[in-house]
Amino acid sequence: MTLADAIPGLERISGPVTRPGDPDYDAARQTFNGTVDRHPAVIVGCLTVDDVVTAVRAARAAGLSIAVRGGGHGVAGHAMADGALVVDLRRMRSVTVDSAARQARVAGGALWEDVDRATLEHGLATTGGTFVDTGVAGLTLTGGIGHLMGTAGFTCDNVVGAQVVTADGSVVVAGGDGDQELLWALRGGGGNFGVVTEFVFSLHPLGPIHAGGYTVPVDDAEGALVVAADIARSAPGELMLIGVGPTTQLRPLPGEDPVGPSEFLRISGVFQGALTAAEATLAPLRDLPGAVGGLMPMTYDVVQGITGTLPFGLRNYWKGHFLRDLEPGAAGAVADAMRNVPGGHSLLLIESIGGRAREEPLGGASFGQREARWNVSALGIWEDPAEDATQIAWVRETVDGLRPWSYSGAGYGNYAPVDETADRVRAGFGDERYARLREIKRRYDPDNVFRHNLNIPPAD
Repeated sequence: MTLADAIPGLERISGPVTRPGDPDYDAARQTFNGTVDRHPAVIVGCLTVDDVVTAVRAARAAGLSIAVRGGGHGVAGHAMADGALVVDLRRMRSVTVDSAARQARVAGGALWEDVDRATLEHGLATTGGTFVDTGVAGLTLTGGIGHLMGTAGFTCDNVVGAQVVTADGSVVVAGGDGDQELLWALRGGGGNFGVVTEFVFSLHPLGPIHAGGYTVPVDDAEGALVVAADIARSAPGELMLIGVGPTTQLRPLPGEDPVGPSEFLRISGVFQGALTAAEATLAPLRDLPGAVGGLMPMTYDVVQGITGTLPFGLRNYWKGHFLRDLEPGAAGAVADAMRNVPGGHSLLLIESIGGRAREEPLGGASFGQREARWNVSALGIWEDPAEDATQIAWVRETVDGLRPWSYSGAGYGNYAPVDETADRVRAGFGDERYARLREIKRRYDPDNVFRHNLNIPPAD
């Protein structure tokens, strides 16, 4: 008999309980990142909040740490941990919309495609992941960069309430008539405080959207990025800019193959407003020598779907910096990194931060990097394990080269690598926020049971 077989209480779980040796164990423990190969003691498939409570209490009684699986897309692989009990929420995906209150109640295992499908029926949306199969919980708890953040803020800014199962198996309400301090912590503090079984999001009406972008050869990327930075400094919050390179000259539509060689920088724009305003804002990109592209009316669901989905099983190592601004030196470093990509599917991702995303929501948020203007990340993505060292070295070298322009010395938690350091985690919040988060952690998880994350240790 294994430890997992002997854990009392798991017989009351209404979903599947998967242990080492079970036929579906290897499939159940798979996460997005193919370099992650972890073996939990037991994976508990929860269908209800009572299941989550039972699983947490069973883990505590057995002396096991707890990992939480939502969408499973975290590149660091925190959804699985060796020897831990995994609370698997992927079967809890309900979304309920109150269109009059402009709010949505979203279960902890939902994906962004679940949220968008439910809210768009009412002409409403909230800032969601740029890949629709991303899990809601992971993206939200660590910030949430998305196409609507210039008018709606980061995803975490839109959390107005939550239901959390804490380390002792209690069910706690954050926000509303519940704990406002816990709500503040959940707005960017990661999965340190318990299992979030339900989020309450504020929703926003959708007007006309125009999207598209322009590509230039990678050799001209530095100048194009400087122009994009100039646009972003004065652009209205209705604009979100995303740069990707090296990539193909023309973006394929969903379901289509890429068009052309991967020798270009693409700067895409999503503009919430009239076409004339969108074109005027992005005119400096359009006028670049050799630029190809344009803008067109587009519904939000098409905008969300155009990047496709994130395939599981590829090897990934991601890392980056929030930059004070995309100054010429930083633009040059990014362009150099694009020219030196070591093959595979690796690329640079450059995301603008403007409008409401630079303002804290009512009640504040623990997310600590909103005064940066850009998030720049090197995404190492490849298939052959023989390339591991080369790909990881390229990412690290690229990120080290961006350090002079870093806002805090840290990057975006949702793109953090498997070996993210405690110093970078702390730097991402700053000393004051970090100390406040440690006090909240002490109240709700004094034994650091929820430590398989970008961990914030409890205050002494």
